[in-house]
Amino acid sequence: MTRWRRWFLGISTVLSILVLELKETWLVSQLFTTAGSMFVSLIVYAYAFGWFFATGFVLLLLAHEWGHILAIWVLGLGSRGPLFIPFVGAVVQLRRLPKSVGGDAGIALAGPAMGTLSALVCLIIYLWTDHKLWLVLAYTGCLLNLFNLIPSNPLDGGRIAPAISTKLWIVGLIVLGFIFIKTFNPFLLIILLVALLRMRDSAAEDLPDAYFFVSPLMRFKIAVWYFTILGVVSMATIFTHQLLR
Repeated sequence: MTRWRRWFLGISTVLSILVLELKETWLVSQLFTTAGSMFVSLIVYAYAFGWFFATGFVLLLLAHEWGHILAIWVLGLGSRGPLFIPFVGAVVQLRRLPKSVGGDAGIALAGPAMGTLSALVCLIIYLWTDHKLWLVLAYTGCLLNLFNLIPSNPLDGGRIAPAISTKLWIVGLIVLGFIFIKTFNPFLLIILLVALLRMRDSAAEDLPDAYFFVSPLMRFKIAVWYFTILGVVSMATIFTHQLLR
């Protein structure tokens, strides 16, 4: 291992510890957790894939999370983060729960919507410049947001599903199971186990009936948005994959 790589790994480890130690101090945490964890992720991804791809990838993650944050801001719920976790992604913590599964679905939809838009921007830049890095970023962004739309907790699609139909959770489990059989990725196995536990716990949640009520019109709107974003990102993923080949 070269000297500069040892330095980067050492710095990233120290910053990770500092993020964990300071996360309870609200104002410092809000800024430091986001900037610090973003920087740590940038270093880790740069070590694995190079600086140019790492920078673009972290910005794609940031765009996705800002979609969630903007939706949370519109609903007036408040949030913490985003907190970047290398090779996992990033998370935003709600300060207050939404008033209904419809509101939760709206927050969940906003992330893939913004993330898909940012991936399409990368694709447009590639078509304009013919620079292969932008195509790789576009494909990565599309794949990331397509995966997030699988209707299974803790993915965004799993939070959208109850506002359309809880039967989508079964579809999500089948899709995750199929991908796991094809890849044997241990990360997918963890998501599968979490999804099964969330499905079990959802029946025991002590929430008022009003929380689970979604009007037919709202259910239709959420379904239209979900399947539209899913369709767009699916076609964009196939298109960018063909260009890469």
